[in-house]
Amino acid sequence: MAKQQSRGFHHACSHQAAQQLHGRDDVKERIIKEILCDTNHVNSCTIICIVAGSGLGKTSLLHVLHNDQRILDAFDKRIWIHMTDKFDKLKFFWKIVEYAIHDHCHITNLSFLEEMVKEELADKKCLFFLDDAEIEDRDFWFSALQVLNSGTKGNVVVIATTSTTVAACTGGATHSYYLNPLSEDNNVTLLQQYACIDQDIQSNPDLMKIAKKFVTRFGENPLNLKALGGLLSHSDTVPLDKLKFEQNNVPCLQLCHDLLPIHLQHCLAFCSLFPKGYIFDKHYMVVLWISQGFVVPVEGRELEDIGIGYFSELLCRSFFEYSPSHSDTDDKFVMHELVFNMVVSVSYNKYFRSEDNLTDIPESICHLSLVSSQIQTVQLMSRTEDLKDLHTLLVIQPEHQQYKTSFPTIILVGLGDFFLKFTSLKTLDLSCTEIEELPSSIAALRRLHYLSLNSTSIRALPSELCSLSNLQTLEAKHCRFLAELPDDTKRLVSLRHLHLGKELGFVRLPPGVGQLTKLQTLPVFHVGHGCSIGELRSLDNLRDCLLVAGLENVSNGGEAREAGLKDKQHLQDLTLQWQDSSIDDDDDDDDAEDVAEQVLDSLQPHPNLQELAIRRYEGSRFPPWMESSSSLPSLVSLTLDSCFSCTQLPAIAQLPSLKFLSVRKTYDVQRLSNGKHGDGVIKFPSLELLNLWEMYGLEELFEASDDGGDCPRLKKICISRCPDLKRLPCVPSVVELVLHCCDELPDIPELVSLRSLRIEGFHGVSSLSLPPGLPALKKLEIRCCDELSSVSRLSELTGVERIKIVRCPKLDWPRSN
Repeated sequence: MAKQQSRGFHHACSHQAAQQLHGRDDVKERIIKEILCDTNHVNSCTIICIVAGSGLGKTSLLHVLHNDQRILDAFDKRIWIHMTDKFDKLKFFWKIVEYAIHDHCHITNLSFLEEMVKEELADKKCLFFLDDAEIEDRDFWFSALQVLNSGTKGNVVVIATTSTTVAACTGGATHSYYLNPLSEDNNVTLLQQYACIDQDIQSNPDLMKIAKKFVTRFGENPLNLKALGGLLSHSDTVPLDKLKFEQNNVPCLQLCHDLLPIHLQHCLAFCSLFPKGYIFDKHYMVVLWISQGFVVPVEGRELEDIGIGYFSELLCRSFFEYSPSHSDTDDKFVMHELVFNMVVSVSYNKYFRSEDNLTDIPESICHLSLVSSQIQTVQLMSRTEDLKDLHTLLVIQPEHQQYKTSFPTIILVGLGDFFLKFTSLKTLDLSCTEIEELPSSIAALRRLHYLSLNSTSIRALPSELCSLSNLQTLEAKHCRFLAELPDDTKRLVSLRHLHLGKELGFVRLPPGVGQLTKLQTLPVFHVGHGCSIGELRSLDNLRDCLLVAGLENVSNGGEAREAGLKDKQHLQDLTLQWQDSSIDDDDDDDDAEDVAEQVLDSLQPHPNLQELAIRRYEGSRFPPWMESSSSLPSLVSLTLDSCFSCTQLPAIAQLPSLKFLSVRKTYDVQRLSNGKHGDGVIKFPSLELLNLWEMYGLEELFEASDDGGDCPRLKKICISRCPDLKRLPCVPSVVELVLHCCDELPDIPELVSLRSLRIEGFHGVSSLSLPPGLPALKKLEIRCCDELSSVSRLSELTGVERIKIVRCPKLDWPRSN
């Protein structure tokens, strides 16, 4: 009977879609109304408090609010902060600064930090989402809100908490919302969505009976139903008679865990090494799982693809969720607190996370992580003296995000002896540690599959490292002192991933790197210093992104052709880069332009390529393959940067998939489209975003067709420092226009869909005349126009909901709420 009833359940999802609400639409709309309410234009920011138990959907609600288009239109900044158990004022302000500068903040002077936050919030209307805010300290909230009030009027703070007293601690929330458990109907709908059931449960009595059993037993918490739905969606038959819900006292999440395939249980257990609230990068986790042997090989498939499938299944089963502070396309994920606690509880005997230097490490563990937010010294041998074996050592920063300038938080002592003792290590991550060299005893780690030295002060890698024939991943990103790899790097025959990027300069690759034919990841390849472009010839397994720099060191087209880029079908993102000509100005080489043209002509990529960037190109013309829709049928993004000698862009208007086009510092180009297209042919049929910077000779974009059929999908245009551009074409689909640092406003035609217009940096302009025919305009922003004293037609924009004028000292305009 159970087998027959289960036929309504089937696996039909590769992963769950972004956060969706069930039964919370009413409260969502009420909160949005409060956020957007005109009474928010007062000196004190509005505080909205959402209170509910763990797993009842607070974060899902915040996520939906965060991404609502009405919110996007109304605020300059949205700042999401996940408040961990150990949050204080310093960490709170750190997070705001880091969110603003996209880099690590190491300032410890609280007063200075507060001033930095105030400066960042000045002239900006901000919306703060504070998730898991459990701090019941009035002094904390008084100080925090005092700083948040320093910005533009109308700031809003939305707090999600399980504590009923947090609202009072803030000084009294403007509005409080208490989330109750979902109704039975909403629970059934939720279960149906996550179980991927192919028919309406309500219309099937048998399925409805099963669903009600689930809801009755586990329906108080939606997270349980999501996990159960994921379990059902991945089961060919559901052993309902074995589960015996009425008698089974095993917690729901643990039950769903225990019914996982063993390889997925191993992958989940590994996640317990990371701190609560950590933001997981999907690809990073997959590489770690592979290093431990958790990913089971399948003939004809790459391990990485299999591992991605594992992650997607765990996501579908609700063990992972999309990170609410990232875009759903960023591949960043979080683990719900209840799931995390369950994973820790079932893996404690083999996995241990040390978050201080005092707790004893159990002797039974095989996987160890060290987590620290403050600088401390760890005596490795004394800390691990009771351990008999160790397969993993990870040094993890609790900030949940690795920044380029991350500062070391742990000083490891005794690394050499540690390597000699634990020769079974498979995974070793020493990122962000105070390490300048690796001991030669690294050679003892014959089973090592993964080694990361990111953001360290390492100056050289020992030659002994090259004896590790099983090493699959070597990372040394943002190591500012590392200049080159050992000469025998070619002996790392199992290497699949080699990450060496840094902000300034590059890490020299030795001759023979082309023998590493299993390489899939090599983000940066610099030609020169003994490493020829021909080393790329045999690396046909390269995937994702590749930057080929130092192309000025390639002597002719034949040499460039040896790279075999046309055969690299897995590459998605390719950058071709010459050296900045100002660094080495050699006027004696009259053939440099011709050579550059030959080289670029010979670097034609595979038709599967999706993103292409060409930087500092020294030629005056682009090759024919850039103009052919058959050569670049899948190209989505094209960037042309600092191509100073070019007077004409390639005929790219017919590339069928091109969505994003950015052109910068092509000073002599007069027209974006060079006219090599037949009459009646739609130009840029897929283009959505157009960025043009510092094109001082640009006079027009293209001659738009009379019927307005060109660029039918173009949504956003950004133009900066294009002083000769006199007019824009009529593109009815454009919804956002940004004009920056020009001498005068170009003629803007009737843009019937334009919702947002931003004018900035017109320093010498004393008057502006806004264009007519903007019926959809909702947001107007004018910034940093020092001499601007009048704006005509401003009063005609009756449909505009928000006007923002900043740093225009001579402009007198009627200010009102």
